[in-house]
Amino acid sequence: MDQISSPHDTYFRESFGRREVARDFLRSRLPPGLLAEIDLDSLEIAKDTYVSRELRTAYSDLVYRVRHRDGELFIYLLFEHKSHPEYWTLLQLLRYIAAQGDQYRKQRPDADSLPPVYPIVIYHGKEAWKVPASFHSLVKPLPRDIEGLIPSFSYDLVDLSEHTDAEVKGAVLTRLVQLALRWIFSREPIERLRQLIRLIEQIEDRDTAVDILESLLRYYVQGTKRVDEPDVRELLQQTATGEPIMQTFIDRYIEQGREQGREQGREQGREQGIKQGIDLGRQQGEAAMLLRLLEQRFGRPGDAVRERIEAADAETLLDWFERALTADSIDAALP
Repeated sequence: MDQISSPHDTYFRESFGRREVARDFLRSRLPPGLLAEIDLDSLEIAKDTYVSRELRTAYSDLVYRVRHRDGELFIYLLFEHKSHPEYWTLLQLLRYIAAQGDQYRKQRPDADSLPPVYPIVIYHGKEAWKVPASFHSLVKPLPRDIEGLIPSFSYDLVDLSEHTDAEVKGAVLTRLVQLALRWIFSREPIERLRQLIRLIEQIEDRDTAVDILESLLRYYVQGTKRVDEPDVRELLQQTATGEPIMQTFIDRYIEQGREQGREQGREQGREQGIKQGIDLGRQQGEAAMLLRLLEQRFGRPGDAVRERIEAADAETLLDWFERALTADSIDAALP
């Protein structure tokens, strides 16, 4: 799959690609009856993607597989990360569901049925989501006599922009991820970051907390275009007092900075070595040319002259070479 440069997509994949986030999100989102029939502990995140190449700068799909008591269930997530709704979402979902069916058949050539797909659309744009909710709404005209011949399905919409903060459900980590998406277009991104960091401080596993903090800060710097690194540094300094998670984060980045510095030093050393090698080669060539010119004009130079020439820099060698062209002795050429 081509890399998608959108910070929204990156944050979505980093966050919902974590099993603990996916399980908690689905636990708070799926119908109770369905939850009773599936085993969320069996959840795995598929590597398959069904987003077409031309749409990969706008969409990110995630496919979760869970065990149903009668077989396998696919939960398909389409993430709409534009700042406006996409009218043709249902048509895109239909393509993806069909592509998933084809993939399933290729992997299981003896299968005589397809697993059900539960499509979920997550939206966090600034505009209201006013698009068709069922596929039949896209087909016009739709004579009653052929309704049964036309695909008919809908999707579960999670509209984070419509919910209040209190309505965002789930454990701390899941709520944090959803609120980060919901608040990305806020006019007060620094204050929102401050609130999100307070949630991160409640995450018990320190490594997880540091990873989430890193992802969150990168998202708000790249996604808002109104938060820069000095803002982040100041915010961390204000938040880090006595907080072990913040200290772990800062320590990690100090070490990363040191490693980057070491690597930069090594790279500069390599570049400097190459440059020095080129300069040395040029200098040795100029010294050899000067010695040859002196030998042609005045006879073979003595060891003392050779040592002076071999120790001279490039600028001095050039000056001596020009003098040697018209000088009447070695001493006049090398004053």
